[in-house]
Amino acid sequence: MGIRIVIPLLVGAVIGFITNDIAIKMLFHPRKALYIGTWRVPFTPGLIPKQKDRVARSIGTVISTQLLNSEVVLDTLTSDSMVAKVRGRLEGLVEENQYNEATVEEALLLFSKQEVVEHIIVTLKSDAADLIYRKLAGMEFGEQMSKILLGKMKDKMNTPLFSLIAGIIDDEAIGSMAKSLGELIDRVVEDNSEDIIRNLMDVEIDKIKNARICELIEEYQEKIPKLIDFTIAAYKKVLTNNLKPVLEGINLAKIVEDRVASFDVIQLENMIFGIMDRELKAIVYLGALLGFLMGIINIFV
Repeated sequence: MGIRIVIPLLVGAVIGFITNDIAIKMLFHPRKALYIGTWRVPFTPGLIPKQKDRVARSIGTVISTQLLNSEVVLDTLTSDSMVAKVRGRLEGLVEENQYNEATVEEALLLFSKQEVVEHIIVTLKSDAADLIYRKLAGMEFGEQMSKILLGKMKDKMNTPLFSLIAGIIDDEAIGSMAKSLGELIDRVVEDNSEDIIRNLMDVEIDKIKNARICELIEEYQEKIPKLIDFTIAAYKKVLTNNLKPVLEGINLAKIVEDRVASFDVIQLENMIFGIMDRELKAIVYLGALLGFLMGIINIFV
């Protein structure tokens, strides 16, 4: 009587174990279609070999739209923890280079070739000069400066000798004079400032280029925290404004799809079993447990 009870339980457990084990293996096996004459054996090849391209496309779509879309990546890269890491790295760089005797140019040459560094310096000089010139030309610099100068002149006219003139020069007169003088200053700025600014940028950037890193850190020690804050703000702004088009441009879904599709089926099998070996074994053991339970139910039925 005991054997008649135990045997159905064992048979159910074995059947459940084998069934789930075969089902999992059928995901990858057989790797090629099997034929008896011209008749293709059903369920061959396995699901993954047969649908590898569709699986690759689905994985790429899921990763690019659900796991690594622009919002998720942006939130991760601009999170408080990531910003703290960036800040810590910047502060660490400052601390590491406190006694660095190399010049800025020598430091750049450690990361790039001579011609690349020279191109960066030339471009920086040109772009900085152009930016300052455009800002200066577009801010009505002449009129603003002339108003300030004329206003200060009026404030200085407190002596009896200038009291009559000071009474004549009211705000309206200052405004009119400032406009005329401002137009003159603007023309002078437009005609001469570009060369002056370029020469100034050449001198200043060459000075920075040839300065020792330790000297720069010592000279700007008090300003370094603000510079780090500025760098972090720029980091966030660049990511916010450019991350989405960059991710769309590289087409992450297509990259993942092509990468997965290029895998050999054996590679895919090893990768999936390497990641989910314990979980897949648990499914097999669950089949044995369900078969065991079905055996108990069968006894009572």
